[in-house]
Amino acid sequence: MADEELETAIARAMPGALKMALYAAKKQHFEVLKFAIEGVDAICNSAAMLREQDEGGEHVRALEETTKGFASLETQLARYKQALEDVETRVERSGADGAGAMLDLHALDALLTASLAEPKLNYAAHEFYKRFCEKAGIELEQDGDEDVFVQESESIRSTVCPVTQLEMENPLRNPGCNHTYSEQGIRSHLQRSKKCPVAGCPHKLAFASLERDVEMEVLIARRKQQHGSQQQQQQRTQAQTHSSTRRYSDDEDDEEEYVVD
Repeated sequence: MADEELETAIARAMPGALKMALYAAKKQHFEVLKFAIEGVDAICNSAAMLREQDEGGEHVRALEETTKGFASLETQLARYKQALEDVETRVERSGADGAGAMLDLHALDALLTASLAEPKLNYAAHEFYKRFCEKAGIELEQDGDEDVFVQESESIRSTVCPVTQLEMENPLRNPGCNHTYSEQGIRSHLQRSKKCPVAGCPHKLAFASLERDVEMEVLIARRKQQHGSQQQQQQRTQAQTHSSTRRYSDDEDDEEEYVVD
């Protein structure tokens, strides 16, 4: 009898315990994805600098292989995320039905493990590799009959929250329509409406369904860094101009001292 009660207690507690594990796994997934995106950014910047200097191409080839590794990692992460969502659906269903004992932990583990298998990729079609080749000056062969997918350019992607009209903080993405909002802004908006705040978007949303937008986080950080670099460059330019002006003024004063009537 005691064993049956123990099994029943474990079955009831299992969905809750798995939800906590899934939450931790999702958080880890986002951190690794952010690492991959930032890694590719750094590689692309290095490739652009080496483009004219790496005569033998040895360093560029090394960066190319690293980029392929990041492309494989990103693909694995996408599959892993899908597997996590599948597991989450099964756990939610189990908890709702009160059938925690029906959860097959071995099947769930096999599902997650399979998602992390080494993928077979056409690197030329992966966004990471295409970005690298563009920066490194490598031409990619394209099939004329291949569908062309135009991705949103980072240069025009807005980092402004559609609710607060300020730069986003803790950006969250709606998987239904792919629109992104500041966490504080969307929390405030949801108190008034359950509809996406982007003009013309008909999608409904719930805070629980929103996902951390890692790409937007990296984009915001990159633009802040670029803005800081531009400000530093402007300050250096102003300092150099001021220094040159002072030297020119001092030279004029010296010339006046040697004027003979």
